[in-house]
Amino acid sequence: MLYFMRLLKGGIQVKNKIMIAMGMILVAMVFASGCAAKPTSSNGVVSSESATESYIAMAKAKLETSSDFTSDFYGEVKMGEDGVETVSKAKVEMMKEPLRVSIVMQDSFEKDTVSSQLYLEKVSDGVNMYMVYDGQWTEMTLDENNAMKSVGVYDATKNMGLLLAAGENWEQISLNNGIVTITGELPAQKVYDISEAGAFLQLAGMNGVDQSYYSGVEAVPFEIQVKEDGTPVAFSVDFAKTLETVMDHVLQELGQAGEDPIYVEKYYISQNFSKVGDVKKIEIPVEARDAINYEKEISLLESSAAAHQ
Repeated sequence: MLYFMRLLKGGIQVKNKIMIAMGMILVAMVFASGCAAKPTSSNGVVSSESATESYIAMAKAKLETSSDFTSDFYGEVKMGEDGVETVSKAKVEMMKEPLRVSIVMQDSFEKDTVSSQLYLEKVSDGVNMYMVYDGQWTEMTLDENNAMKSVGVYDATKNMGLLLAAGENWEQISLNNGIVTITGELPAQKVYDISEAGAFLQLAGMNGVDQSYYSGVEAVPFEIQVKEDGTPVAFSVDFAKTLETVMDHVLQELGQAGEDPIYVEKYYISQNFSKVGDVKKIEIPVEARDAINYEKEISLLESSAAAHQ
């Protein structure tokens, strides 16, 4: 390359113009191949669209094959004129096959803090749910579908996969120390399906409502972080405007629209992975085994009463 540059800059008379043209083409080709922007672990912003799409594709593949995980869950809801704030934190461990889940939670509302634990365990006749609240253990048996719905907002691999599958308008923000940060947007027409599938409004008790309550929702921005090989690191999303729209429709249904409009400042959810696809075992506390299963107790009483009739 340097030889041809000298030819072009040094004023050497070359009678064969074809050779000069070939030299110019070669220089252009070398610059195009050798000086093009490539993803690196620098502090700069990488703008290559193909690189961003590649990271997203690799992350999707990782999530499809590695559904087990451990993570730190954070949820923050701030609404009303006074900005009343509720914060939920949880340590989440989840294995999908066989199903076993551990969620250790701490919920803060203004000055009050409540700690609780929830465990799921696949058994022969369904899924046992163990819960402890204020020192009292209880147990109930659910079918697997309803058991997973009950912890839907905490299912980090599923919910990140939903965002990646439905997201649009991707933009790579940074590539720092091997961590790629990408922003995306959940289009308005997909908000209902993704919100319901991921139980994203579960913290506000607004999952399971009719699609009509989502009429007029806006697109939802979110952010993901992955390693350069596509391994999920974290995601965050704010459904504040979505929740506000849904609650407005609820008030309309109750005939209270306009009386006291709802303002939702924040409905923020984030999950930070500590493990993806490398969960070997989830322990369920021994004391949970002694929990009272009210459903089974009632069923036994009913069976006993029927037998004595």
